[in-house]
Amino acid sequence: MSHVISTRLQDDLYNMLENIAEVRHRKLSEIIQEALSFYLDEHADYQVALDRLNNHTDEIIDENELKKRLGWAK
Repeated sequence: MSHVISTRLQDDLYNMLENIAEVRHRKLSEIIQEALSFYLDEHADYQVALDRLNNHTDEIIDENELKKRLGWAK
């Protein structure tokens, strides 16, 4: 299923999107979908990091301990 979304863009943002689409030989809608997907993925990762940072019961380990637990320590 797909949905249509209408939005207003500033000229500079639209021009950047249009330029990327032209260089990549892609439709403008494909570039917008790719950019939105990337943003949402990054936002989800950022939110996980914030949640972990704000969780006072979450154990904090240093680089050496991490390497040891991963079996990378010599």
